Amino acid sequence: MNTSNFRIYLFIVITFSLLALNYTFITKLLYQYHLLDKSGHFFGFLLLTWLVNRLIKIDLTPTILTLCVYAALTELGQSYLEFRSGQFTDFIADVLGCLCYVLIVMANKNKVKKEQA
Repeated sequence: MNTSNFRIYLFIVITFSLLALNYTFITKLLYQYHLLDKSGHFFGFLLLTWLVNRLIKIDLTPTILTLCVYAALTELGQSYLEFRSGQFTDFIADVLGCLCYVLIVMANKNKVKKEQA
């Protein structure tokens, strides 16, 4: 095992250990500030962007724009329902999930370019 892999494994072990030790504190913060909901929106749209990009195979820009419009329309539609509430912060979390996917794609392209050089 090289040094780079060891550092990654060590980081993962330390991170999960800290999360396990501070579980009650973290869950209290998540519920208090609605971070569980926001993180669900973020990761949901991150995965949705990945899925749409892999299945439809069109340029990333129209995909991102379409999913951002979809997120806006979803939150707008929820504001008209009695049992749901459309929130601007949910829309922001959705858009950030899409943009995070773009950053991941760009980082992978840069990594490939450096490996080929």
